[in-house]
Amino acid sequence: MRGAHLPTLGSSLVEILVSVQLVALVMVVAWPVHRLVISATGPSGTGPTALRTGAVRYVQAELEYLRSLSYARLRDPARCALDGPVPFPPVRWLPEQAEPGEPRPPAPLERAEVRVLDESVTGAAPDGCEPRRVSVLVYGQDPDRPLARGELLRVKR
Repeated sequence: MRGAHLPTLGSSLVEILVSVQLVALVMVVAWPVHRLVISATGPSGTGPTALRTGAVRYVQAELEYLRSLSYARLRDPARCALDGPVPFPPVRWLPEQAEPGEPRPPAPLERAEVRVLDESVTGAAPDGCEPRRVSVLVYGQDPDRPLARGELLRVKR
């Protein structure tokens, strides 16, 4: 006589273990992607990626503003005797020393630094009006690490 075959109503132990391992595998793969999305967007766009993007956009706007000014604003007044407006100091801190019409750092960014220095690679100019390297650095909450930086080179024309 053959035994009657009864249908099983539950899952076997092997099926339960495989299901748990599949869920664990999906979580291991999905968790880093979830964290990446959360850190990129952050609450209301204030994550590290959004902050860095705002800093880069500000640096670009400040460089465009400085590019629109004449060389006379960026010259070294001790060596370059050009007629024109008063030149910028070698280091300015924004927004404290910003001029009217100059872009201001957006709210989450603490401050920006604008440096105007001689370009040492080209050597001395005969009239004392050397090319000037203009650097813009934007800082967040850490005053020692800039979030973004940019430079431009200005020459007397």
